[in-house]
Amino acid sequence: MRDSAPYPMPAASNVCSMPALLYFIWEREAIRLARENGHAAPWTQDPVLGKYKFTNIRRRDDRVSQWVLQHVIEPNKNRNDLWFILLITRLINWPPTLKRLIEDDILFRPALEFEPEEFSASIERFKSEGNKVYSGAYMVYPTKMDPGGVKSLAVARHIITPALRLDERIHKILDRDEPSIGSFVNALSSSFGISTFMAGQVAADLTYAPHLGYAADLYTFAPIGPGSSRGLNYLLNRAPSAGWTQDNFNAALIKILNAVIDELEIDDLTLHDVQNCMCEFSKYCRTVLGEGKPKTTYQTEREF
Repeated sequence: MRDSAPYPMPAASNVCSMPALLYFIWEREAIRLARENGHAAPWTQDPVLGKYKFTNIRRRDDRVSQWVLQHVIEPNKNRNDLWFILLITRLINWPPTLKRLIEDDILFRPALEFEPEEFSASIERFKSEGNKVYSGAYMVYPTKMDPGGVKSLAVARHIITPALRLDERIHKILDRDEPSIGSFVNALSSSFGISTFMAGQVAADLTYAPHLGYAADLYTFAPIGPGSSRGLNYLLNRAPSAGWTQDNFNAALIKILNAVIDELEIDDLTLHDVQNCMCEFSKYCRTVLGEGKPKTTYQTEREF
């Protein structure tokens, strides 16, 4: 990584540009390094980055992902049903709840022994104790399949359980000599209630394990997400809601990845990391342009 920012802090007049994006990526990583190396705050002079919460440029550096790496992936990295464990993990995406599911012998139970009622009962007990249950980072649909029921049971019955029908198909994808993230995402997202974006989160977690760690398309494929699409649209001065084909989306991200390597000397991002950067850049652009603000301010005392 370069020792100094290659571009100045952008203003509203030039935030929709590649120099502004490269500034944003460099500055966000500089904040992480300053904080982790024990430097005193403030870690940036950028008023937007200093006030609001933005995820790291590498997905695996975020606190929830760090917890998942340590407590979910590492103990189960050689299991062939790790994909199913990670599906549950990202549908919840809140470590205290996941910790309870582990303590109740539910999360790490063999996939084919999954019991929706036990899963839901564990979560509802945790909720009844006054605990937050779900992260607000990902939207999960559908959760109103059973009128009068609870979200945990709807997710278990209508999203998690049906995904088990894909077990054989997913094993064939992951057992290839050169498994494909794109093939995995297409397979998992064919199951009811699982978007390509959510399937992509599970795939990204599997790249931290042997299953997809050497995927053939680690640097050429990333699932389309709403935030990253908006970020690309800001960058290219397109309408914020303009759509993308998967091929064009990948091609745009690859150009950015190459620019990050050439201009910032950061050479260890996957294409999914770049996709994540574009989602955060969308929030940054929106704030600088005065079109909106991120939902969450930065607070150092938060555990996740």
